[in-house]
Amino acid sequence: MATRFLSWLFFVLIALVVLTAGIAWSMDFQLSRLVSSEYGSMVMTRIFSKSSQKMAADVTSARNSDLGKPKGPNITRVTQPPSEIDDQGPIREPKKQQRIVIIGSGPTALGAAKRLYDLGQGKNNSVITILEELGRPGGLASSTRDDKGFLWDVGVHVVFSHYTYFDRVLNMAVPEWNYRRRASFAFMKGSDDKRRFIPYPVQNNIHVMDKIDQQKSLKGLEEITKSPITRKPTNFDEWLLQKFGVGLADVFMRKYNQKIWTVDTKEMNSAWVGERVAVPDIEEIKTKIKEVDNGIEAKDSEWGPNRFFRFPKYNGTGGIWQSVARMLPSHWFRFHEKATAIDIDQKIITVEAGTVSKTHYTLEYDILFSTVPLDVFTSFLQSKDTSLEQMRQLASQLVYTHTHIVGVGLTGHLPKSLADKSWVYFPDSDSPFYRVTMFSNYSDDHVPKGGAFWSLMCEIAEPQKSSNPAYWSRENLIKESIQALVLYGFITADMVVSKHYRLLDHGYPVPSLKRDMLLDTIQPWLKTKDIYSRGRFGGWRYEVANQDHSFMQGVEAVDKILSDIPELTYPDPNLANSKKNTDRTIPLDYEIVIAHYNENLNWLKPYANHTLIYHHGKDLGPPFQFYGWERLKNVGREPHAYLHHITTYYDRLSDVTVFAQGDSMKGKCYKNPLQFIDSAKKGVPCIKLGNMHTDWGHIKFPGRYLDHYKNDPLVRSNETFGEVYQNLYGHPPPKEGIRYCWNACFGATKQQILRHSLEFYQKALAYVSKHSNQEESHYLERLWYHFFEGVDKP
Repeated sequence: MATRFLSWLFFVLIALVVLTAGIAWSMDFQLSRLVSSEYGSMVMTRIFSKSSQKMAADVTSARNSDLGKPKGPNITRVTQPPSEIDDQGPIREPKKQQRIVIIGSGPTALGAAKRLYDLGQGKNNSVITILEELGRPGGLASSTRDDKGFLWDVGVHVVFSHYTYFDRVLNMAVPEWNYRRRASFAFMKGSDDKRRFIPYPVQNNIHVMDKIDQQKSLKGLEEITKSPITRKPTNFDEWLLQKFGVGLADVFMRKYNQKIWTVDTKEMNSAWVGERVAVPDIEEIKTKIKEVDNGIEAKDSEWGPNRFFRFPKYNGTGGIWQSVARMLPSHWFRFHEKATAIDIDQKIITVEAGTVSKTHYTLEYDILFSTVPLDVFTSFLQSKDTSLEQMRQLASQLVYTHTHIVGVGLTGHLPKSLADKSWVYFPDSDSPFYRVTMFSNYSDDHVPKGGAFWSLMCEIAEPQKSSNPAYWSRENLIKESIQALVLYGFITADMVVSKHYRLLDHGYPVPSLKRDMLLDTIQPWLKTKDIYSRGRFGGWRYEVANQDHSFMQGVEAVDKILSDIPELTYPDPNLANSKKNTDRTIPLDYEIVIAHYNENLNWLKPYANHTLIYHHGKDLGPPFQFYGWERLKNVGREPHAYLHHITTYYDRLSDVTVFAQGDSMKGKCYKNPLQFIDSAKKGVPCIKLGNMHTDWGHIKFPGRYLDHYKNDPLVRSNETFGEVYQNLYGHPPPKEGIRYCWNACFGATKQQILRHSLEFYQKALAYVSKHSNQEESHYLERLWYHFFEGVDKP
């Protein structure tokens, strides 16, 4: 009996031990899951009791102790979940989620985030965290509205682009834009002591200068034309002399560049220049001098990629990036949180959170993407790697300027001298600013009431290390700016109703002589630590620091990380700036491609988010927002637009593409363009005509057609229709003829288009790239059905 009792008691004790251990394990497991869940460490203290908080603190303290990290009540560590429990067997490890942390939320950071989102990241495959010190996205591209109702940007940010992907993201994010033709000038004092506006770029418009400066500049150009210098320049000053001669360098180039960069031109490299500086044509300049002498007015030469630009109708540049941020999951963003230290050995970031009451926690990462200025970023890295100190020393040698933004809100109307201008450069020393933007010209939303107020935005460059702090104070720079604007006759003091000021500690990344050597050492080192530092100051390359460049640096870095696709913009700025980069698009299931001249496009509103307009006319922009809108040279009628699209996006086509003119589907077209989608999938590109086309000679145009186009006369082809067919296909046209349709409206699946090689379409495009109304365009109109008819076998 006693033995049985002891056995029973032993069994009970064992059961109690097991039950107690199980409860403890369960509590620890549930706590661990909460700590490791997204942001769980931040909400843990709000949910658990004091005893649970103590348990969490003990766990965290033990982890930090093991890592050799400082202990404290405000330090926690965000980790991954523990191994999942399989009811049917032992513990199994889940697939690890990649932890990607982005520091900053300006254009570069949002480019990276948008690409991650487009590629399906941030779900079970990865955890995305965006740390932003401020309370909203935008960074250096943010906007502020003052208490008088004036809106201000952080310097001049107009939208023009080298990238299809950038364009289409902004098209989808921002519904309403203002489109502008650039009208920029330099306002400078000549040798005759008179101030005048010189159209931009100055070197192409020396014919507007006074005669002394004009002849001095022309003489320098003639000297370098007769005896060109072929050796590679060792600095920017040498580059200026080689390209523009002594005269232009003295009259304008050195003065302006000294003012904007705050350093001597001999202290800058010339690798950054690329497309940013126009090299003048001396014969063209001589022609312009004769025109001005004969009383012909000088205008902006329309050189450069920003000769046409757009600007959001509402909320300034900052509104763009707030809209882009809204396209992303809100839980990715952590506002009012900044990285204060980064252990790159353990891959742990210490984060300071909050505005008034600060808390701290730690965050693990696998890949870190930083847009913080390189000199600042390297200063808070921590590592046992002895080369870190060398990287800090190198980064500290990077040169930058401070930028002061002074906004002046005014009552009344712009004076006639400024009403037609976008922005003006000021090389002379009698003003503190190097550029002034007629900011109210971009949008009525920038002022309290359009027509009753206007605004000027001044940009002032301060050297990285400057003396006389009193001069660079807020009060003095506002005073000096207003005085200069009054001196120049642009405003009167009593017009001023609002004064805005902002200081950017890092204003411009200066392309110093040692810059590329420094970057070529620092950036590869960071990459070995799984860190990508990109953006205006994260990358420190001014030549790719515009909004489009910055955004695409983020996009391309993500493609490199996830797919090992080489970056373009950051490593090769000159190549990126030399062309329109179309290799990345936002995929659509169908796309409507419209060849447009001046037709009303309202009929396309229901399909706007799937429509790409190719504009052959003179409009500055579309009447409302489309998925895409691109300006083309007015040649080749609609076949030029269609073939441009096919050859440009040959390996990135939508599942189905509908091609049409902008004429509301007149003639033998389906009135609903989506009908072409179903028709194309059935192998029928368009509404076919009953008979076969068998005439392979020149087209016999009726007299009424030729009369209709007498202002744009038909240019006859040197080849017959049959000869063009032979050239395209490599064999004569079929004797029985071909099916055809009219009015250049048709649809084709991706597979139907890809039946023919890229070279096939390029050859066809060459036929319609010379004149606005070519006979070859009419040949192709008869070939669309033949190109794409029939269903491909699966």
